[in-house]
Amino acid sequence: MISVYTDADYLSACKQKQRIFYVFMGITLAYLAFCIGWLIYHMSLPYADSRQTLPRVLVYVVSAVYIALIFPFMAIKYSRVRRYCKMLGYVSEGLKIEEKNYFYSFREKSLQKDNIDVVGCVFETWSKKKQEWLEREAYFDPEKPLPEFESGDLVKYITQSNFIVQYEIVERHALEFEEEEDDEEYEEENVEEGENNE
Repeated sequence: MISVYTDADYLSACKQKQRIFYVFMGITLAYLAFCIGWLIYHMSLPYADSRQTLPRVLVYVVSAVYIALIFPFMAIKYSRVRRYCKMLGYVSEGLKIEEKNYFYSFREKSLQKDNIDVVGCVFETWSKKKQEWLEREAYFDPEKPLPEFESGDLVKYITQSNFIVQYEIVERHALEFEEEEDDEEYEEENVEEGENNE
């Protein structure tokens, strides 16, 4: 079976998370040092001195820049990397499920699973209980190259939290799916025939 993730992926994501955190802490410490320095300067000035305006303006401007740039940076970039790293941790340690289904199509819309961008892999599975085909969707990481699945391939895959972590194409074009357009045309023809019979 082909493994989607390796230990190197997890280590790389964790190192990236650490780097971003250190950059954030460095900028925050520099900001605090800047504010404390100007506060000390402001306190050393005589009462009602005209030079008191400069420290206030500088601290206000730098605080606005810090809040406008750093918090979105942390909220978007760091939190995304942290979630991705957490997901990779679950992949390496979590409970896995093995399935074998027929691949139908990729669903490359703006999907998210646990706030992580994903590509939906739609599979069809036969339900013995309901006696019909049911849709089963598993998720694939868009950071990785998409597997070379084709419609009708019988695929054996292992998921963890519905993310595909390993897969194997058991048989190419094992099942042919009927086109939805053909079904609609067939229904329209049946309706027309029924009207003509009346």
